[in-house]
Amino acid sequence: MMKTLIHNCHLLDVEQKKMFEHAQVVIEDGVIRQISEAATQKVPMNAVDEVIDCEGKYLVPGLINLHVHIQRRHLHKPGKGVFRQGAAILENSSDMRRMVFALRNGLDELRHGVTTIRDCSSKARLNNEYRDCVKDRLLEGPAVVSCGLGIAGTGGHETHRYPGAVQADGPDEVRKAVREEIRQGADFIKFMGSGGLGGLPEHEHPYWVELSFEELQVGIAEAHNRMKTCTVHAMGERSVDIAIRAGMDGIEHGTNLNDKLIDAMLERQVYYIPTMSGIAAVAQREFDNGSKDLAAFIRKLVVDPQHESVALAHRKGVLIGAGTDTLGDLITELSMFVECGMTPMEALMSATINAARILGKQETIGSITVGKQADLVLVANNPLESVEHLRSIAWVMKGGTLVSQA
Repeated sequence: MMKTLIHNCHLLDVEQKKMFEHAQVVIEDGVIRQISEAATQKVPMNAVDEVIDCEGKYLVPGLINLHVHIQRRHLHKPGKGVFRQGAAILENSSDMRRMVFALRNGLDELRHGVTTIRDCSSKARLNNEYRDCVKDRLLEGPAVVSCGLGIAGTGGHETHRYPGAVQADGPDEVRKAVREEIRQGADFIKFMGSGGLGGLPEHEHPYWVELSFEELQVGIAEAHNRMKTCTVHAMGERSVDIAIRAGMDGIEHGTNLNDKLIDAMLERQVYYIPTMSGIAAVAQREFDNGSKDLAAFIRKLVVDPQHESVALAHRKGVLIGAGTDTLGDLITELSMFVECGMTPMEALMSATINAARILGKQETIGSITVGKQADLVLVANNPLESVEHLRSIAWVMKGGTLVSQA
């Protein structure tokens, strides 16, 4: 087995919350086998097969993006038009075309330091297929945790302009839908508990409640019976409240939280993935494309109150994870977390060890620790000075293998 030595780096330990200088890391069979924290503990270079000199740069864990729709991630790049139109055009194209986009987008995520993604619903369960292709090493891309299709009520979120969720009404149909997603290979279950922005203003509103307490309670129980966690697209207060009381594990978006809701999340250990950058980008795209009234409406309705929601949740100690949704950017997400009161270290934790905890994979990924998978990113400048320095990538390693920039 090949043994690789990474040396001459500053190593960011997100579990101990400190930076180690003059660090060395020994990797064997894709796993971190040894970490030397000081120059006095040097590993002999003749004891390894490959040596990578980091030239004093900064080694951080591979990043984790907790809210992705991989087939349309490229839509976050400039010049792609408004979300409502671009997503619908893409999702209504053929499965083959969407898979090609998924392959390209996955490589792009990986090249930018994202070594694990959590796909939160893909039409025709493309995310399951993509996950399996990456796992079987048929292609290069980030590791994937997938929910298959989201579960919505009739006419609910992701059912208007394209079939991005399965429609189920009443506890029995929701129970059956959960069973079917698990049968189809879902790693977790995603519910569509409220309206959203994709069909705004004609078809939905983010404050609408679209799954009842009884529907969610039965669906969550069925998932938990089969050892699957659950999360929910929930934007307004009422949908979040219903989801928490029904036993939900996580809240996606949560644009209008308050003290009562956050206290309930803390009591029940519910995590929070805001996707701030993605939501803010929806409003900005509308503004840039001439829909200034709609942009102002979205900002007042969800963007501005979400900033306060995240700041409050952070102050109270809710477990927050980083995700982009379609139009967001992971580094921008972390910068927005800093604006909400997080330190750069805390923001980095939201995309590394805390994200791994949300996935239940903290024993294998999320930090640079002996025994964990060698998912690593080398950046030129200190990310504790600014999370924007995570854009200055020298190289990315996934499972002990350097990702080819070509």
